[in-house]
Amino acid sequence: MTVRPDSVGGGGPDPAAPGRRELNKVRTRAAIVGALRELVAELPAADVTVDQVAERAGVSRRTFFNYFGSIPAVLSAVFADHAAAMIVQLDPEVIGDDPVTALRGLTRTHGIPEDLLGWFVALNRHGADTDATVLLERTVWADLAAWLRERLHDVLPGADPLFVATLASAVMSCFQATEEAWLKDLDVDRPEQLSPADVTRFHDHLDRALGLLADGWRSPSA
Repeated sequence: MTVRPDSVGGGGPDPAAPGRRELNKVRTRAAIVGALRELVAELPAADVTVDQVAERAGVSRRTFFNYFGSIPAVLSAVFADHAAAMIVQLDPEVIGDDPVTALRGLTRTHGIPEDLLGWFVALNRHGADTDATVLLERTVWADLAAWLRERLHDVLPGADPLFVATLASAVMSCFQATEEAWLKDLDVDRPEQLSPADVTRFHDHLDRALGLLADGWRSPSA
């Protein structure tokens, strides 16, 4: 074992440094996610199998299931990873007073990572009209709504559970609707490299969707 000379007490490993086992877990998880990203760029997302992902990642089928329960679970985890970095920025006082405005402000300030937008493109590159693809997307968005509900409970521990559940579902519905509207605006070939205009257009759609939610979906002419 390599000992850092500046460690506490003059000897011993840095207690904050991740161990080899933890690093291996991170690498394996990243390999699985990376393999899925490659495959959904090549095949319809609903056609990608666990065996294909495991083989591409260089792991066994059993190892795959040690990390994820299904292909949709990998996608849900990837999307949640991106969202988690934003959620931790929420001010409990602000979100408790006006949650939709707080979330809208968060998306304006931090933006949606371009890597996540790239996933949206890759998942829809081969068409999104088949029953299997629609089911996969619905599963992922439902998983994310459940994930957001748990995160909001953490931020608002004393909030009415029905309030939190409906808020999480409504916000994720806005994201899903934004994704659908945005993809219709892209070129048919959906290039992997998104232009700045593509990214801006997504954020414009999302801001409008959250604005409609904040206004109770009242008609702009009302």
